[in-house]
Amino acid sequence: IFEIRARKRASQKTLLIVDDIADSFDYKNKYAIIEYLKDISEDENFFQIIMTHNFDFFRTILSRGIVSYSQCLISNKNSLGVSLEQASYVKNPFINDWKNNLTDSKKLIASIPFVRNIIEYTQGDDGNDYLLLTSILHLKQNSSSITINDFKLIFEKNIQNVSFPANIDTSKAIIEAIFEGAEDCLTATQGANLEHKIVMSIAIRLRAEQFMKSKITDQAFVNALDGVPNQTWILFKKYEEEFNNEKESIDILKKVNLITPENIHINSFMYEPILDMGDDELRRLYKIVKEKLVIS
Repeated sequence: IFEIRARKRASQKTLLIVDDIADSFDYKNKYAIIEYLKDISEDENFFQIIMTHNFDFFRTILSRGIVSYSQCLISNKNSLGVSLEQASYVKNPFINDWKNNLTDSKKLIASIPFVRNIIEYTQGDDGNDYLLLTSILHLKQNSSSITINDFKLIFEKNIQNVSFPANIDTSKAIIEAIFEGAEDCLTATQGANLEHKIVMSIAIRLRAEQFMKSKITDQAFVNALDGVPNQTWILFKKYEEEFNNEKESIDILKKVNLITPENIHINSFMYEPILDMGDDELRRLYKIVKEKLVIS
């Protein structure tokens, strides 16, 4: 700070590299630092390259006018190398994009956890709509019978002033649409694509639960989970207990639990974990789950 003040007095042109500066501070001081960066940005002699892994900080830098939207970039690492792309999803993607573009099957599927969270916040987590959407994100006894039309009815009831597109095949089973979407994501152009990552995460979780439910022999235990919103970890502990010698499948299921929990129960404000994750990692895990966790 002393060095910056000295350069200001000397009107010395300066380029500052700011690297994850917010992570070292508590909430109050983090915003004091943001105000300081704002002050620096208003000096014509100072230029900044600001880097961060903290998406909330990233979004705040934009909202406070420290940078313009065109200057917000996200780094993307894949098999082709590292690239910088124009940032998307800085503001709520469901409100600003997905709900008006449901003919894109990936955006329709990615909207499911957002609508579920809206219902949770406004109505609680024990109503019929919330439980039905839970049966899309987790494998329950009724999951295979849920259609896109079931989601349409919930969507139109809870999202105001938006009409569900008429040219969508609403008779299709929504789990079938999820798995089809995941297959499409395997060959899609790689990039910082949030809806693709959510589709992959949901499909990974569903395939893992299908596998565990097909293996666990205590059917009464499995059936009792229908009333449990977040069942994957419970299923895993039961599977691990019964099949403790199945090291390969246990290691894969541990990775599923490690990578996908935050992504499934994503809400409109906290989707940093999935944005931080590369497409390659989710693609690899989906292929492994599909190929190695074979349902008998």
